[in-house]
Amino acid sequence: MNLEDKNVLYHFLKDDCSEEERNQLHTWLVNDLDENDTNELLKSIWDKTPDESKETLDKESILKGVKAAIQAEEVKAESKKISVPPRRKANPSVLVVFSILLLTLAGGFFFTDRAPVAVKTPVARQITKTTSKGQRSSILLRDGSKVTLNSESTITYDDSFGLNNRRIQLDGEAFFEVTKNKNLPFTVTSTHLVTRALGTSFNVRDYEDEENASIALATGEVKVNRTDVSLKDAKVILSPNEQITVDKTSKEWLKTIFNPDYVLSWKENNLYFNDMYLSDIIKTLERWYNVNITVVGKGVEKLKYEGTGKFERQSLENILGSLGYTMGFESSVNEKQIIIHLTN
Repeated sequence: MNLEDKNVLYHFLKDDCSEEERNQLHTWLVNDLDENDTNELLKSIWDKTPDESKETLDKESILKGVKAAIQAEEVKAESKKISVPPRRKANPSVLVVFSILLLTLAGGFFFTDRAPVAVKTPVARQITKTTSKGQRSSILLRDGSKVTLNSESTITYDDSFGLNNRRIQLDGEAFFEVTKNKNLPFTVTSTHLVTRALGTSFNVRDYEDEENASIALATGEVKVNRTDVSLKDAKVILSPNEQITVDKTSKEWLKTIFNPDYVLSWKENNLYFNDMYLSDIIKTLERWYNVNITVVGKGVEKLKYEGTGKFERQSLENILGSLGYTMGFESSVNEKQIIIHLTN
């Protein structure tokens, strides 16, 4: 037995030999294997078998099988008595013993001597659309749905969107106009809320730096819940002109009728302030105009804009002038640096 014969056998046990090598192995086992080769192979395979595999072998059953096989071979050989040309030939009983042990031990050799084959699972490619401060954009999705993205907002979805799913991740604020597809629900997940619809239009606002998250329904019907609760047990079902607001700290829900002019005004590049604290107005203005606003003075957290103010495509200077007149502050603009001086 030479090194090449050993290598072919080991390749066979590892299930990575060619058809030619299989035929070569078969010919060698039938015609050229003698008792010394058999003993050498058995010892080699036994040495390569891990100890834990040896310990699990049923030695009694193997021994009984070997004895029975030897007896059967002896009876068969005696009954045939066929004359064959003298040649170098394996002892039949030894060949049977080799076959039994080979099959028994090869299991341990096969599963431990070969590295597992990793199954490659295709990874869906993520598509991300982002707006910076001072930007707004409109995005047409593959299924025909339209997303209007507010300033400093991001949506993420798989490249398979519209084929086997309609799931979107949102950070910030966006208005969704959803095409109807009863087989593929349209799901929007933000940090604190998850919304599911079939065909409808709704607004989701969930900025990390704000105390509340909200969903306002314009048309159709949606199911709404927190991200940590299943939609099967949806806490709220909204009808048109209804809005749900969630306190991020207390997790309390407030369902109200909303004014579309206020909630959806940003889509038309308009700003609408209604009973808002100055600190919240500042966050909106910073996003909208891509500026940094600094407040000089005390009491900004208590200063509130009472009433309603709608600003249609107004410059930042005009808005600050109007708010300052009502709330009692002065402001200075130096490119993207704004300073508000509290006078009260």
